[in-house]
Amino acid sequence: MNDSDIAVLNRRFGALGRVAIRSGEAGFPVVSLVNRAGACEVSLYGGHVLGYRPMGHGPVLFVSQRSLFESGKPIRGGIPICWPWFGPNPGDKTLPIHGFARINHWELLATEYTDAVTEMRLSLADSDLTRHLWPYAFGLSLRIWLDDKLNLALTTENRDTRPFAITQGFHPYFRVRDIANASVHGLEGAPFLDRLTGRGGVQDGPLVVGAETERLYTPTEPRCALLDAGLKRMIALAFSGTDKLVAWNPWIDKARAMADFGDDEYARMLCLEPVNAGSAAVTLAPGERQTLTLSIQATLT
Repeated sequence: MNDSDIAVLNRRFGALGRVAIRSGEAGFPVVSLVNRAGACEVSLYGGHVLGYRPMGHGPVLFVSQRSLFESGKPIRGGIPICWPWFGPNPGDKTLPIHGFARINHWELLATEYTDAVTEMRLSLADSDLTRHLWPYAFGLSLRIWLDDKLNLALTTENRDTRPFAITQGFHPYFRVRDIANASVHGLEGAPFLDRLTGRGGVQDGPLVVGAETERLYTPTEPRCALLDAGLKRMIALAFSGTDKLVAWNPWIDKARAMADFGDDEYARMLCLEPVNAGSAAVTLAPGERQTLTLSIQATLT
């Protein structure tokens, strides 16, 4: 997108001191939202939150220094949108992992602000490209707003004449100073499926990551908190639209095998992802809608 296109977006959607649009990496438009409690940046490529910085805090989200910013490739970090499947496509492993929402350009529909809230709304609909990958008519809307938290709401509408099933998720990468000094609270007693071994278990005490981790939890409450002793910060998550949460860290060997991820960056991040996966997969009848939400709040400890 060129400078004149960015200028048009700013005239339509910008608001002095609250909303601004700039050209980001690879020319992807990036929308900045600001209010008295913090700021965030959202790429229109993927509807992807790139950063969130509450007032008085450092960055909450991690983005790899090796992340690719190329059409057709996902951004490594921030908050990717996984849709209409989470993980590999169950019927065709050659299709894009985590679906195509995160590698498509979204349309900016509106921005609004009040004294306490700044928000934006995006949309994505089926096209010749998406129907080649997934043969259904659909509408996606993404609302992102800042109050004292960062909030996201992803709504799927079935615009087809047939029912369809989806798995989906928000895939936030949270920044930590050192994974060895971070712990996740609120999952105690929660059953989980270890997606690396296929075995089940029950969480005993806070989750502390010391190896490659990929667990699908069913928390007793739709919330948890990431306590980072190094940054003296707690990040509280709350979600709705699912009862599942994935905890993921690639650890050493997988980090080294990923071209878009630094060899030692596993030590500075942890993903905690509300997902509709497993038994929480969603089937929508024609005309039906479903919404997945996530809110993130950081506090000093």
